[in-house]
Amino acid sequence: MADASEAGPAPATHNTISGGQARDVIQGGVVQIYPAPAPVRSLNALPPRPAALLGRSGPLAALLALLAPGDRAGAPTAIAVTGEGGVGKSALMAAAAHEAHKWFPGGVLHADARAHGGGEPMSLEELLGTWLRAFGIPGDQLQPHRAGLLGQFKSRLWEAEEALLILLDDAAPDEHLVPLIPPDGRHRLLVTVRTAPEHASFAVLRLDTLGPKDSRALLEAAATEPVPPSQLDEIAALCGHLPLALDVVAGRLRDGDDSAQRILSALRPPGERLAELDPVRQAFEASYQALDDPDARMLRRLGLHPGNEIDAGSAAALAGVSPAEADRALRRLVRAQLLRPTGPEGRVRFHDLLQLYVGELASQEPESARAAALERLMAHYGERAATADEAWFDRERGALAAALAAAVDQGRYERVGPVVDHLVAYLLRRTRTVDALFVLRQGVLAARHRADHLREAELLRMMRRHYRALEHWPEARSCAEAGHLARIRAGVRSPELDDDLGEQAAERGDHGAAAHHYGRAVRGWALRGDRHRLAASLLARGDAEEELGRARDAALSYRRAVATAPDGDLTVVAHAWLRLAGCAAHRHDPRQVLDLLRRGLEVARRSGDVRVTVEALALLMEAEKEAGRLGAAEQLLREALSEAGAHHLPLLREQLLAIKPPWLKLAAEPEAAAPRTGASPAKEPPPAVPDPPVERAAGHVRPVLLRLLALPCCGVLWALGCLTVALVEGGPVAPWPAQLVLAGGTAWAARRVWQRSRGSRLGDLAAVGLHRFHAVGAAGLLAAGVWSGAPGGSAVAAGLLFLHTAAQLWPAVRERLRSRA
Repeated sequence: MADASEAGPAPATHNTISGGQARDVIQGGVVQIYPAPAPVRSLNALPPRPAALLGRSGPLAALLALLAPGDRAGAPTAIAVTGEGGVGKSALMAAAAHEAHKWFPGGVLHADARAHGGGEPMSLEELLGTWLRAFGIPGDQLQPHRAGLLGQFKSRLWEAEEALLILLDDAAPDEHLVPLIPPDGRHRLLVTVRTAPEHASFAVLRLDTLGPKDSRALLEAAATEPVPPSQLDEIAALCGHLPLALDVVAGRLRDGDDSAQRILSALRPPGERLAELDPVRQAFEASYQALDDPDARMLRRLGLHPGNEIDAGSAAALAGVSPAEADRALRRLVRAQLLRPTGPEGRVRFHDLLQLYVGELASQEPESARAAALERLMAHYGERAATADEAWFDRERGALAAALAAAVDQGRYERVGPVVDHLVAYLLRRTRTVDALFVLRQGVLAARHRADHLREAELLRMMRRHYRALEHWPEARSCAEAGHLARIRAGVRSPELDDDLGEQAAERGDHGAAAHHYGRAVRGWALRGDRHRLAASLLARGDAEEELGRARDAALSYRRAVATAPDGDLTVVAHAWLRLAGCAAHRHDPRQVLDLLRRGLEVARRSGDVRVTVEALALLMEAEKEAGRLGAAEQLLREALSEAGAHHLPLLREQLLAIKPPWLKLAAEPEAAAPRTGASPAKEPPPAVPDPPVERAAGHVRPVLLRLLALPCCGVLWALGCLTVALVEGGPVAPWPAQLVLAGGTAWAARRVWQRSRGSRLGDLAAVGLHRFHAVGAAGLLAAGVWSGAPGGSAVAAGLLFLHTAAQLWPAVRERLRSRA
C-alpha cells in the first residue's frame, strides 16, 4: 500500500495483507496516539465602553444593583432594559457590563441579535451556535436542532465553575429571551429589547429620554463654538431629548462649518424634522415593521388623533373596533415601546418625534379611511360629552378642541355642534373664557358652512358676551353686528332675537328697551316651554327692571327665575339669589341680605361655576363687613382671592384687590401690600383671544338687503313708473298709488320688525301684520288692477311682493325641513 507520495511504505508504518480471506485479524504492536487540539474558549466579549453616559447615573446604579453577584433569594437571573428605539439601551448595557464584569470571573458572552438593527435578524439557533463556539465546542460537534443546542448551552452553564455574564443586544421579544434564562442564580442574562418581556423571571428596567439639563450638557460638550443656552435648550426640545437624535445633532455641532442657528432652522418645521434625524426615522421604522397587521393598523389610525393623549374609547373610534379590543392593542403598543402610559386610567401618548412619524403613516392612509375615522371620533366625542363628568373634560379638553378644529377643516360640520355645547359649558364653569372663545369660533364656522344661521347668531351672541367679560370691546361689537345679520337672514322671529336685542340695549344703557325686549323673550320661551332659556331671560329682565328702579318687579322676576330654572341649572339660581339679596339691601334688611347671600353662595359652590362663586364670596364679604364680623369677612375675601388666582381670573382678582379694606391684613398677598408701600401692582396683560369669525359676515348683507328692502323698493319704483306713464299717456291711475303705499309700507314693516325699535303696541302690531300679510294685499290690488284695465303692471308689482313673502318664509320652512330630517 503506497502513500500519497507514491513512495513505498516506511517500515513499521504500514501493513500489507495478501492472500485469501481471513475471518478475524488480530494485530499486536505499539499504537501511537496524537493529542487532539485543545478547544478555543472566547468568554471575554465585552462590547466597547461608551465614551460618555450623561444623565444615566440613576439607571446605571439600578442596573448594577440587579447584576450584583450571589444566589440570593429573589435576585433576578434575567434583566431586560427596555425603551424606545434610540433611547440609549445599548450604551447603558455596555457601561454596566464594563462596571460589572469583575463580578463574573467565568467570562462574558455577547451577541447582537439585530432584531431592529437592519440586515437579517439572528435566529436562536445562530445565537446558540455562536455562544457554544465561544465555549470552545467545535462546529462539527454542535447539535443540528434547537433543542439539542439549548441542551448543550444549559449544560455548559451548569458545568461552569464560575459565574458568567450573558449580554444580548437588540433582542426580539420572547423568542430570543425565555430559552436563554440561566438555570441557576450564579449567572446573569442582560438583554436590551424594545418590547418588554412578560416572563416572570425578567426584571424590567425601562429607560426614558434624557432630562433637559443632561441634553444641554451633551450638546455643549459637542459644540466647537459657544452656543447660547436658549438655542441648546430649543434644539434638545426639538429632538425630544432622545439620545439618538441628540447624537445626530451633536455630530453636526462638532463640524465647525455647521451652526446651531442653522440646525434650529432645519429642525423647527415639523414636516422636515425626521428628515434631518434620519437614524431616528429608521429606528421607528424598524419598530413599526415588527408589528403584526392589527397593531400596525391601530398605530396608523392613532396618528389621526389630534390630541396629546389617547384613551381606549378614542382609539376604538379611530380604528373602528370595540373598546376592549382597542385597550388590548394599546397595551401591546405600550409593551412595544411605541406608546407611553400616562396614568392608571389606560391613557397613552406618543413621544414627540414618534408622533411625527406616526402622523406620516396616517397621512398615507386612503382619504376615505381618514374621513371615516374622524367621523367616528367626533361621534364618539359627541356621545361621551353628553354624559361625561368634570374629570373626563379635564383630561380631554385639549383633544376635544383639536378635534373640533380638524372637523371644521375637513368639512365634518354636522358633528361639531354637540361637542361645542358641552365643551363650552365645561370651560365656562372652569372660567377658561379664552379657551371657550376658541371653541365657539369653531362652532360659528361650522354653523355658517351648514347655513344654520340661527345657530350662528346664538354662538356669536355668546362670543360677544365673553369678549365683553374680557374687556375686548371691538371684538364684541363685531360679533354683535354679525350675529344680528345672521338672525335677520335666518328669517325667523324668535325669542332669541328678543334676548339678543335686550342684551344690546342693556349694553347701550337703554334699560327700558332692554326690559321691553326681555319681556317679549320671556313670553316666547314660556310658549315654547324652554325652562332653561326662560329662567335666563327672567334673570336678565330682572336686572333691567332693577336698573329702572322697579325693585318690586325685579324681585318678582328673580323669584320666578328660581322657580323656573330646571334641575341642574344652578348657575342661574345662584345669580337669582344674589340679585334678590341686592333687592333686600334696598329695603335695608341686613338679616335677609345675609340669608340670601349665604343661600346664593351655597348654590354657587354646588354649581361648580367659579365666576359666580367668586362673586358670591365678594358680596357676602361686604355684607359680613357691614355687620361688623371682620374675621368672617377676611376669610371670605381670602377664599375669593384664592379662587380667582387659581382659575386665572385676573380681572376679578384686580376688582377684589381694589377693595383695599383698612381692617384687612394681607401680608401674604404682595398685590395687596403694594398700595401701602407706594408701588402699584403690575397689571396682567390682557389674554390673547381669537379673532371673531366675522371675516365673512359681510356675506349676510346682500341676502338681508334683498330680503328686507330690495324687492319692496323695486315695487316702489315699478309703481312710480306705472303711475308716471298713466298720468302722461292716460289710463287707470287708481291702482298705482295703492301699490306704491303697499310696497313702501312693506319695506317699513320689514325694517321695523327686524330692528325691533321700541314704539307703541299698535305700531308693532301694524308692522308685524303688514310684514306677514302684505301678499294678501298684493293679491287684492292685483284683482283691482285687472278690473281697472291694467293687468300687466299690477301683476309685476304683485309678483315682486309675492317674492318678498317667499323670501321671508323660506328660511323658516328650511329650518323646519332640516329639523325633521
